[in-house]
Amino acid sequence: MHHLMVLVALFIGFSFAQLGFRSAPLELGDKDIFTVDANTCPAGDVAKDLSTIVGGYECIDFNGVRWIRAYDAGLRLYKPLDLKGDFSISFNFYAFEPGCPYALLTLFPEETLKRAEKKDHYALTGKSLIAIWASCGDIAAGISSTPVDAHRLKEYTRKLQKEKIYNIAITVRNGKASIYLDGKKIASEPFNPQTPIRGFGIYFYRKFSTDKPFGEYPALVGNLKVSLYTGKASSPSRPAVSHKPQPVAPPSNQPQMSGSTSHMPPMPAMQPMPLAKRVAQRTSSRGSVRCIPSTGVGEASVIGGDRGSAKAEALARAKWDAIEKALGVTTSVKTIVQNFRLLDEVIKNEVGGFIKDVKVIGEENFADMVRIKVRGCVYPNEAERALSFISRDTAFSVIVVTKKPGTVELDEMNPVTTELVNILNQQGFKVYDFAGNPNVNPYDIENIIAQRRFIALRAYMSRVLSGAMVVGKVELIPSTRTGQDIGYGISAPFNVVTARLNYYLLARDNQGLRIVASGSLSAQGRGPHIDDAGYRAMEALAKRLGSDIMGKLERYMASKRKVVTVVVRGVRSTRQNFAIKEKLQRVPWVQSVEDLGLGRFKVNYLENTVYLANAIERMPELQLIRFSPTEVEARLL
Repeated sequence: MHHLMVLVALFIGFSFAQLGFRSAPLELGDKDIFTVDANTCPAGDVAKDLSTIVGGYECIDFNGVRWIRAYDAGLRLYKPLDLKGDFSISFNFYAFEPGCPYALLTLFPEETLKRAEKKDHYALTGKSLIAIWASCGDIAAGISSTPVDAHRLKEYTRKLQKEKIYNIAITVRNGKASIYLDGKKIASEPFNPQTPIRGFGIYFYRKFSTDKPFGEYPALVGNLKVSLYTGKASSPSRPAVSHKPQPVAPPSNQPQMSGSTSHMPPMPAMQPMPLAKRVAQRTSSRGSVRCIPSTGVGEASVIGGDRGSAKAEALARAKWDAIEKALGVTTSVKTIVQNFRLLDEVIKNEVGGFIKDVKVIGEENFADMVRIKVRGCVYPNEAERALSFISRDTAFSVIVVTKKPGTVELDEMNPVTTELVNILNQQGFKVYDFAGNPNVNPYDIENIIAQRRFIALRAYMSRVLSGAMVVGKVELIPSTRTGQDIGYGISAPFNVVTARLNYYLLARDNQGLRIVASGSLSAQGRGPHIDDAGYRAMEALAKRLGSDIMGKLERYMASKRKVVTVVVRGVRSTRQNFAIKEKLQRVPWVQSVEDLGLGRFKVNYLENTVYLANAIERMPELQLIRFSPTEVEARLL
């Protein structure tokens, strides 16, 4: 007993370090196979060989480190790598405080790599083998030889000081995986992957909503290095920062990312000036109409020596680039319509004057390409009408907020949102989930739902060129807590949480937004912890959502179905007729094609007719003559 008391006293009075208990020092691999540093990530540019699923970013210098800085929350990057044998990954991490931004780094298998290559927004939070969640106040990490969803890999946690640079490292060596924080081991497990590691990904987001732009107060990942152990060199490694990381105190109002302060060395501007500050209050002959000065760049290929047509298309692309920059359009028009001359004519006829005083300020002519830079003045009201005209009827925006006691948040990984996005994708819709958009305030969305002020959501739909939206609120209500007396002297063995969902299916028409359908569902979940119970309640709610919303979606699709007559002149045989019909059936969003005779077809179509006309004009054997909302006419070449 005496010896035991002495031992306890020793542990109380001394730290492990004082008693001589020290783990082996961090040693990184000696052969670098991938790096994000000053050589591979030029300041103001993007990193070489690092693929993007969604979002934009640039490389910057800050406190002596080369960093990846996301423009907006939701940036997802990945790198395919066959990581076999022993290897290490190290990187620096820094997070500002507003919104508590975080970065998730995962090592993933083939299944996740395929999802990432298909631009699946949820790939990086899917199946993973090792995950590290680093935020403004803590770090969580997990290791698993069998792939599991990334949110389950949070077994090891440590508190972090706010606004301090940290070095984080992963080593996989001698059948073990270890995780280090500033050179100190915080996790280690036997590691025998049941499936090969095919790469790593980095996901940037934030924990809380804030009016501060993510790009000005981001989470940063820098000096990333992937190395192999070859045995040719072995020396204790140092953190990637050349000096001892110290807390960096930003100015009280906003971190001055560009320019020198006593706290931060110079670095490029962290974010373009907010839209409100970029709007120029300009008075023209039309009266006190506000416009937004904007520049755009467009390129076009010279085909068959026709440089004049290439210049016209490059000019159209440059004007659309200017409008996208001015309005902050999230889904680029470039990804929707390839024929900009056709689109430009459509907008001129339907919506005039959305961009004025266009001047060509630069022109470059190459052997096979023309590049044009323009400056113009974008009028937001007319431009929004132009975007509304080309909005895709089969594109959905999704906003689902989660209300918990004391907070309202947007969480793109909650089961309800995931199930809803999956349902829409399976029905052939294009989906934009606003959970990754830092400009969406969940408290505003909750008020909009409560007061049914849905017209306020129209601007969100315009920015992503969608014609419909599902907006909803999930409220988590604890009904029973563990240990609570539930009667007859019996204590509740589990926490019970009720999840209630109210949602609306909105569609845009000429008058604004209309409610196509609405629904209300509830489900309960049980768990040893209140968060577990809430998550299970949402899982149960998600299962009920599928059957509830499917019928409403089918009615919506029926309402968007239109009949377009396609006339092709010059068809002289049934063989030509059949070949054209087959091509029409392969056009996206064509539901069916019916013969009406040689060169005449009835097409059931779910999109704006401009896209059908555009698809027909891109067919090499056809030349578009004209089109209207109900008819498309072409000529067989």
